[in-house]
Amino acid sequence: MLNKNYLNTVLSSYFNNNEKTTDVIDHILNNRKKVEKVRLKRVIDKSKNVIIKEPLQSFFSNAEIIIRHDLEAALKATYKESPIISCILGTGSNSCIFDGDNIIENAPSLGYIAGDEASGNFFGKQLINLYVNNALPRNIVEKFENWTTERKDEIIENIYSVQRPNLYLATFFRFMYENKEEQIFDSIFRKGIQHFFDLHIKCFDNYKKYPLTFVGSVAYFLSDYINKIAKKEGMQVQEIVQSPIKNLVKEHFIK
Repeated sequence: MLNKNYLNTVLSSYFNNNEKTTDVIDHILNNRKKVEKVRLKRVIDKSKNVIIKEPLQSFFSNAEIIIRHDLEAALKATYKESPIISCILGTGSNSCIFDGDNIIENAPSLGYIAGDEASGNFFGKQLINLYVNNALPRNIVEKFENWTTERKDEIIENIYSVQRPNLYLATFFRFMYENKEEQIFDSIFRKGIQHFFDLHIKCFDNYKKYPLTFVGSVAYFLSDYINKIAKKEGMQVQEIVQSPIKNLVKEHFIK
């Protein structure tokens, strides 16, 4: 059975203050038997669906539980009646060509260890690599050590001990973005977004004929870099959405 502490862990990453998180948790707990359908969008191994579905079904006892790939959420949130190249830049990254009915082609993803180009995890790894190896300018080190209480040994230990190190590393993207005027971070962002275009957009045949859509917080906050590189590559950015949830609510519940 899902409990309040578990819900707090899940929801805390989506809200900025404890009061709002608590309100949402209380609402779910008080109304769970009224829920008729639960849709979960995330990157998962299909063979593990049952592991996720069973506790959800137990908690939302009267609901139909539907689990889908998070790329589907990006597609449904940004498709506008013509084929697109849909991209995710959040904690991880992904891309595909979607024609409104089917994914025509999906760029290979090597996951958070060897892939996730231009994601929060991707950028966070670069920051920590520079910090641990004493390769950051002194003024940035001072800013970073004022920004977090964690130091090198603790960060290294966390990377190898936390349950989801990609989520942990992605939290450091915020510091980089808050200091994007620093030349070192500006260069990392520019090269990272270009690398994503080269590897996960330009890999598609006739890629220039498709408008681009992006979903995810990293895409949203680095939209200036995306737009500049798209223009340089002769491509059109149709839409950049921080979170697909509003569009998905319209898709599934507002008829």
